[in-house]
Amino acid sequence: MKNGSLYYNESTRRVERVVGKLNGNRVFTVSHNYSDFGPVLKKNLRIASNEEVDSYLEESESDKNNSRELQVSLT
Repeated sequence: MKNGSLYYNESTRRVERVVGKLNGNRVFTVSHNYSDFGPVLKKNLRIASNEEVDSYLEESESDKNNSRELQVSLT
């Protein structure tokens, strides 16, 4: 498994990004915006399909567009 690649997690039923190796059986994954960071059994992951990747990227773009900026006034 390659760090940074997108995999479909059969347990959570969503696409997640692999961000590190824990041991021979587990890797660390994150969902959008690096939320839900945690260990996942490799056997529960498969390479995400093109459609799943497209959906993940669209959701990521939507999250970026809907993010709120914190404005602070020091006056």
